[in-house]
Amino acid sequence: MMFELKHLKSLLALEACGNMRKAAQQLFSSQSALSHQLKELEHRVNGELFIRNSTPLRFTQKGEVLLTLAKKILPLVTEAHQQLTQQHMTHKKIAIAIQCHACFQWLLPITQALGNSFPLYDFEFANSSFSSSHDPQADILFSDEKVDKNYDATREIGSFELLAILPKQHELTAKKFLIAQDFADQTLLTYPVEKERLDIFNLLLQPERVKPAQVKQVNNSHVILQMVAANMGIAVLPNWLVASMSVQSLVDVKSLTQTGLTKILYLHYKAKHIENALINELLPEIKKTFSTLTK
Repeated sequence: MMFELKHLKSLLALEACGNMRKAAQQLFSSQSALSHQLKELEHRVNGELFIRNSTPLRFTQKGEVLLTLAKKILPLVTEAHQQLTQQHMTHKKIAIAIQCHACFQWLLPITQALGNSFPLYDFEFANSSFSSSHDPQADILFSDEKVDKNYDATREIGSFELLAILPKQHELTAKKFLIAQDFADQTLLTYPVEKERLDIFNLLLQPERVKPAQVKQVNNSHVILQMVAANMGIAVLPNWLVASMSVQSLVDVKSLTQTGLTKILYLHYKAKHIENALINELLPEIKKTFSTLTK
Protein backbone atom coordinates (compact mmCIF):
# COMPACT_ATOMS: atom_id res chain seq x y z
CA MET A 1 0.00 0.00 0.00
CA MET A 2 1.39 3.39 -1.01
CA PHE A 3 -0.10 5.18 2.02
CA GLU A 4 -2.01 4.44 5.21
CA LEU A 5 -4.70 6.21 7.20
CA LYS A 6 -2.06 7.55 9.61
CA HIS A 7 -0.41 9.33 6.68
CA LEU A 8 -3.66 11.02 5.71
CA LYS A 9 -4.29 12.08 9.31
CA SER A 10 -0.79 13.58 9.48
CA LEU A 11 -1.33 15.62 6.33
CA LEU A 12 -4.62 17.00 7.67
CA ALA A 13 -2.94 17.94 10.94
CA LEU A 14 -0.09 19.60 9.04
CA GLU A 15 -2.53 21.67 7.00
CA ALA A 16 -4.56 22.65 10.08
CA CYS A 17 -1.54 23.60 12.23
CA GLY A 18 0.70 25.14 9.59
CA ASN A 19 3.98 23.64 10.82
CA MET A 20 5.56 20.37 11.89
CA ARG A 21 5.87 21.19 15.60
CA LYS A 22 2.20 22.04 16.17
CA ALA A 23 1.05 19.15 13.96
CA ALA A 24 3.10 16.71 16.05
CA GLN A 25 1.53 18.08 19.24
CA GLN A 26 -1.95 17.66 17.80
CA LEU A 27 -1.15 14.07 16.87
CA PHE A 28 0.42 13.34 20.28
CA SER A 29 3.69 12.51 18.53
CA SER A 30 7.23 13.88 18.52
CA GLN A 31 8.33 16.24 15.78
CA SER A 32 11.10 13.86 14.70
CA ALA A 33 8.67 10.90 14.48
CA LEU A 34 6.24 12.92 12.36
CA SER A 35 9.06 14.16 10.13
CA HIS A 36 10.30 10.59 9.65
CA GLN A 37 6.77 9.39 8.81
CA LEU A 38 6.26 12.10 6.17
CA LYS A 39 9.69 11.48 4.63
CA GLU A 40 8.78 7.79 4.37
CA LEU A 41 5.54 8.75 2.62
CA GLU A 42 7.40 11.04 0.22
CA HIS A 43 9.68 8.14 -0.62
CA ARG A 44 6.63 5.97 -1.39
CA VAL A 45 5.05 8.55 -3.71
CA ASN A 46 8.43 9.51 -5.19
CA GLY A 47 8.15 13.23 -4.55
CA GLU A 48 7.87 15.99 -1.95
CA LEU A 49 4.47 16.61 -0.36
CA PHE A 50 5.02 20.14 0.93
CA ILE A 51 7.53 22.98 0.63
CA ARG A 52 9.85 23.00 3.63
CA ASN A 53 10.23 26.29 5.56
CA SER A 54 7.38 27.92 3.60
CA THR A 55 5.19 30.44 5.45
CA PRO A 56 2.33 29.83 5.26
CA LEU A 57 2.92 26.13 4.65
CA ARG A 58 2.37 25.19 1.00
CA PHE A 59 1.66 21.69 -0.32
CA THR A 60 3.02 20.38 -3.61
CA GLN A 61 0.74 18.94 -6.29
CA LYS A 62 1.21 15.43 -4.90
CA GLY A 63 0.55 16.71 -1.42
CA GLU A 64 -2.69 18.35 -2.56
CA VAL A 65 -3.83 15.07 -4.13
CA LEU A 66 -3.37 13.20 -0.85
CA LEU A 67 -4.84 16.06 1.16
CA THR A 68 -8.01 16.04 -0.97
CA LEU A 69 -8.24 12.28 -0.54
CA ALA A 70 -7.84 12.61 3.23
CA LYS A 71 -10.73 15.06 3.43
CA LYS A 72 -12.95 12.59 1.60
CA ILE A 73 -11.91 9.34 3.26
CA LEU A 74 -11.34 10.20 6.92
CA PRO A 75 -14.88 11.48 7.63
CA LEU A 76 -16.24 8.24 6.14
CA VAL A 77 -13.86 6.19 8.26
CA THR A 78 -14.95 8.08 11.37
CA GLU A 79 -18.63 7.57 10.55
CA ALA A 80 -18.12 3.85 9.93
CA HIS A 81 -16.21 3.50 13.19
CA GLN A 82 -19.03 5.19 15.11
CA GLN A 83 -21.59 2.88 13.55
CA LEU A 84 -19.53 -0.25 14.19
CA THR A 85 -18.86 0.62 17.81
CA GLN A 86 -22.48 1.29 18.67
CA GLN A 87 -23.78 -1.16 21.21
CA HIS A 88 -26.81 -1.89 19.04
CA MET A 89 -26.58 -1.31 15.30
CA THR A 90 -30.08 -0.26 14.27
CA HIS A 91 -31.40 -0.37 10.73
CA LYS A 92 -32.98 2.79 9.42
CA LYS A 93 -35.99 2.45 7.16
CA ILE A 94 -36.12 4.60 4.05
CA ALA A 95 -39.62 4.86 2.59
CA ILE A 96 -39.77 5.62 -1.14
CA ALA A 97 -42.88 7.02 -2.82
CA ILE A 98 -43.33 7.08 -6.58
CA GLN A 99 -45.84 9.23 -8.43
CA CYS A 100 -45.38 7.15 -11.55
CA HIS A 101 -47.04 3.80 -12.29
CA ALA A 102 -44.22 2.30 -14.33
CA CYS A 103 -41.14 3.72 -12.55
CA PHE A 104 -41.24 0.92 -9.99
CA GLN A 105 -40.01 -1.66 -12.50
CA TRP A 106 -36.68 0.09 -13.10
CA LEU A 107 -36.22 1.75 -9.70
CA LEU A 108 -36.52 -1.49 -7.72
CA PRO A 109 -33.23 -3.05 -8.97
CA ILE A 110 -31.39 0.21 -8.24
CA THR A 111 -32.60 0.40 -4.64
CA GLN A 112 -31.81 -3.28 -4.12
CA ALA A 113 -28.23 -2.68 -5.25
CA LEU A 114 -28.07 0.40 -3.04
CA GLY A 115 -28.88 -1.77 -0.04
CA ASN A 116 -25.55 -3.57 -0.53
CA SER A 117 -23.65 -0.29 -0.23
CA PHE A 118 -25.67 0.95 2.76
CA PRO A 119 -26.40 -2.17 4.86
CA LEU A 120 -27.87 -0.15 7.73
CA TYR A 121 -30.71 1.10 5.50
CA ASP A 122 -33.87 -0.83 4.72
CA PHE A 123 -35.56 0.47 1.57
CA GLU A 124 -39.29 0.02 1.17
CA PHE A 125 -41.89 1.41 -1.22
CA ALA A 126 -44.85 3.35 0.14
CA ASN A 127 -48.23 1.94 -0.91
CA SER A 128 -50.00 5.25 -1.39
CA SER A 129 -47.48 6.78 -3.77
CA PHE A 130 -49.94 7.53 -6.55
CA SER A 131 -52.91 8.73 -4.53
CA SER A 132 -54.03 12.35 -4.65
CA SER A 133 -52.12 12.96 -1.41
CA HIS A 134 -49.09 10.64 -1.30
CA ASP A 135 -47.71 9.42 1.98
CA PRO A 136 -46.05 12.48 3.58
CA GLN A 137 -43.94 10.13 5.73
CA ALA A 138 -41.95 8.91 2.72
CA ASP A 139 -38.30 9.95 2.86
CA ILE A 140 -37.80 9.98 -0.92
CA LEU A 141 -40.31 10.88 -3.62
CA PHE A 142 -39.99 10.43 -7.38
CA SER A 143 -42.27 12.87 -9.17
CA ASP A 144 -42.55 15.01 -12.30
CA GLU A 145 -43.60 17.99 -10.18
CA LYS A 146 -40.73 20.38 -9.44
CA VAL A 147 -41.86 21.42 -5.95
CA ASP A 148 -43.31 19.39 -3.10
CA LYS A 149 -44.01 21.02 0.26
CA ASN A 150 -43.13 17.84 2.19
CA TYR A 151 -39.51 17.81 0.98
CA ASP A 152 -36.70 20.31 1.43
CA ALA A 153 -34.29 19.04 -1.24
CA THR A 154 -34.80 18.32 -4.94
CA ARG A 155 -32.51 16.84 -7.62
CA GLU A 156 -33.27 16.59 -11.32
CA ILE A 157 -33.15 13.15 -12.93
CA GLY A 158 -33.91 13.86 -16.59
CA SER A 159 -36.47 15.03 -19.10
CA PHE A 160 -38.96 13.01 -21.14
CA GLU A 161 -41.60 13.64 -23.81
CA LEU A 162 -45.28 12.79 -23.56
CA LEU A 163 -46.43 10.90 -26.66
CA ALA A 164 -49.82 10.03 -28.08
CA ILE A 165 -50.16 6.26 -28.62
CA LEU A 166 -52.42 5.23 -31.52
CA PRO A 167 -53.51 1.99 -33.21
CA LYS A 168 -51.53 1.34 -36.39
CA GLN A 169 -54.51 1.89 -38.66
CA HIS A 170 -55.97 4.88 -36.81
CA GLU A 171 -56.95 7.90 -38.89
CA LEU A 172 -54.87 10.23 -36.73
CA THR A 173 -51.64 8.45 -37.75
CA ALA A 174 -51.72 10.55 -40.92
CA LYS A 175 -51.03 13.67 -38.87
CA LYS A 176 -47.50 14.84 -38.00
CA PHE A 177 -48.58 15.69 -34.45
CA LEU A 178 -51.78 15.83 -32.42
CA ILE A 179 -53.51 18.83 -30.87
CA ALA A 180 -56.18 19.03 -28.19
CA GLN A 181 -59.09 18.96 -30.65
CA ASP A 182 -57.94 15.58 -31.98
CA PHE A 183 -59.00 13.99 -28.67
CA ALA A 184 -62.56 15.35 -28.74
CA ASP A 185 -64.17 12.27 -30.32
CA GLN A 186 -61.76 9.64 -28.98
CA THR A 187 -61.77 7.06 -26.19
CA LEU A 188 -58.86 8.01 -23.95
CA LEU A 189 -57.16 5.26 -21.91
CA THR A 190 -55.63 6.56 -18.67
CA TYR A 191 -54.34 5.36 -15.33
CA PRO A 192 -56.90 5.24 -12.47
CA VAL A 193 -56.04 8.73 -11.28
CA GLU A 194 -58.04 11.93 -10.91
CA LYS A 195 -58.14 13.95 -14.13
CA GLU A 196 -56.60 16.89 -12.27
CA ARG A 197 -53.40 14.88 -11.84
CA LEU A 198 -53.07 13.61 -15.41
CA ASP A 199 -50.69 15.51 -17.70
CA ILE A 200 -52.87 15.08 -20.78
CA PHE A 201 -55.66 17.03 -19.08
CA ASN A 202 -53.48 19.61 -17.30
CA LEU A 203 -51.16 20.44 -20.17
CA LEU A 204 -53.31 19.98 -23.26
CA LEU A 205 -57.04 19.30 -22.95
CA GLN A 206 -58.22 21.57 -20.13
CA PRO A 207 -56.47 24.73 -21.42
CA GLU A 208 -58.34 24.21 -24.73
CA ARG A 209 -61.56 23.12 -22.96
CA VAL A 210 -61.58 19.82 -24.82
CA LYS A 211 -63.16 16.65 -23.40
CA PRO A 212 -62.63 13.16 -24.86
CA ALA A 213 -65.73 11.27 -25.92
CA GLN A 214 -64.95 8.67 -23.26
CA VAL A 215 -62.30 8.03 -20.60
CA LYS A 216 -61.43 4.47 -19.57
CA GLN A 217 -59.15 3.87 -16.59
CA VAL A 218 -56.65 1.01 -16.82
CA ASN A 219 -54.29 -0.10 -14.03
CA ASN A 220 -51.40 -1.49 -16.05
CA SER A 221 -49.17 0.16 -18.67
CA HIS A 222 -48.82 -3.07 -20.64
CA VAL A 223 -52.59 -3.46 -20.75
CA ILE A 224 -53.01 0.12 -21.95
CA LEU A 225 -50.66 -0.51 -24.88
CA GLN A 226 -52.37 -3.80 -25.70
CA MET A 227 -55.77 -2.08 -25.70
CA VAL A 228 -54.43 0.63 -28.00
CA ALA A 229 -53.03 -2.03 -30.35
CA ALA A 230 -56.48 -3.68 -30.34
CA ASN A 231 -58.08 -0.36 -31.41
CA MET A 232 -59.91 0.05 -28.10
CA GLY A 233 -58.76 3.65 -27.58
CA ILE A 234 -55.76 5.95 -27.60
CA ALA A 235 -53.41 6.91 -24.77
CA VAL A 236 -50.73 9.38 -23.72
CA LEU A 237 -47.58 7.92 -22.13
CA PRO A 238 -43.97 9.01 -21.53
CA ASN A 239 -41.54 8.17 -24.32
CA TRP A 240 -39.27 6.10 -22.06
CA LEU A 241 -42.15 3.81 -21.16
CA VAL A 242 -43.21 3.20 -24.75
CA ALA A 243 -39.62 2.53 -25.81
CA SER A 244 -39.21 -0.12 -23.11
CA MET A 245 -42.28 -2.12 -24.19
CA SER A 246 -42.13 -4.95 -26.74
CA VAL A 247 -45.65 -4.12 -27.96
CA GLN A 248 -44.45 -0.79 -29.36
CA SER A 249 -44.24 -2.31 -32.87
CA LEU A 250 -48.02 -2.78 -32.77
CA VAL A 251 -48.81 0.90 -32.17
CA ASP A 252 -47.96 4.29 -33.65
CA VAL A 253 -46.67 7.29 -31.69
CA LYS A 254 -47.14 11.01 -32.29
CA SER A 255 -45.89 14.13 -30.57
CA LEU A 256 -48.38 16.40 -28.84
CA THR A 257 -48.47 19.88 -30.41
CA GLN A 258 -45.94 21.05 -32.96
CA THR A 259 -43.23 21.65 -30.36
CA GLY A 260 -43.98 18.55 -28.26
CA LEU A 261 -44.83 18.30 -24.55
CA THR A 262 -41.85 17.58 -22.31
CA LYS A 263 -41.55 17.14 -18.55
CA ILE A 264 -38.79 16.52 -16.03
CA LEU A 265 -38.54 13.69 -13.51
CA TYR A 266 -37.36 14.80 -10.07
CA LEU A 267 -36.04 13.17 -6.92
CA HIS A 268 -37.34 14.88 -3.77
CA TYR A 269 -35.96 13.95 -0.36
CA LYS A 270 -35.82 15.04 3.25
CA ALA A 271 -32.27 16.27 3.69
CA LYS A 272 -32.33 15.89 7.48
CA HIS A 273 -33.18 12.18 7.20
CA ILE A 274 -31.04 11.15 4.22
CA GLU A 275 -27.24 11.01 4.11
CA ASN A 276 -25.59 12.95 1.30
CA ALA A 277 -23.50 9.87 0.55
CA LEU A 278 -26.67 7.90 -0.15
CA ILE A 279 -28.08 10.51 -2.54
CA ASN A 280 -24.71 10.94 -4.24
CA GLU A 281 -24.61 7.22 -4.99
CA LEU A 282 -28.29 6.83 -5.81
CA LEU A 283 -28.69 9.76 -8.20
CA PRO A 284 -26.01 8.85 -10.78
CA GLU A 285 -27.37 5.31 -11.06
CA ILE A 286 -30.91 6.59 -11.54
CA LYS A 287 -29.81 9.14 -14.12
CA LYS A 288 -27.83 6.50 -16.00
CA THR A 289 -30.75 4.06 -16.08
CA PHE A 290 -33.25 6.76 -17.00
CA SER A 291 -31.09 8.04 -19.85
CA THR A 292 -30.97 4.56 -21.39
CA LEU A 293 -34.78 4.39 -21.23
CA THR A 294 -35.25 7.70 -23.03
CA LYS A 295 -32.83 6.97 -25.89
